Amino acid sequence: MFSLFRQRRLRGFDYTPRYYDAAKEARDERRKRATGGPADPEALRERLRHSWQREGSDRSSVMRLAVIMGLVCAILFFIIKGFGLLQHFAWPT
Repeated sequence: MFSLFRQRRLRGFDYTPRYYDAAKEARDERRKRATGGPADPEALRERLRHSWQREGSDRSSVMRLAVIMGLVCAILFFIIKGFGLLQHFAWPT
């Protein structure tokens, strides 16, 4: 088949490890299990999920929201007051 552009051939992945110590890996695995590290991936996933959750995050997020809303309202009040929109004669009746 004729084409204008040459297509590259796929490169293969040929990785050979330089050094692998099966006894050391088995020793590390035993040490990890002995120190209480989770052996199965599901337990590790649950442990990580639990560590990311904060204690009492609902209360702190509501408090943070209230503080931010208060600051935004105060800034808007001073901006509106600075432009003179809060004067009684500026409002249409």
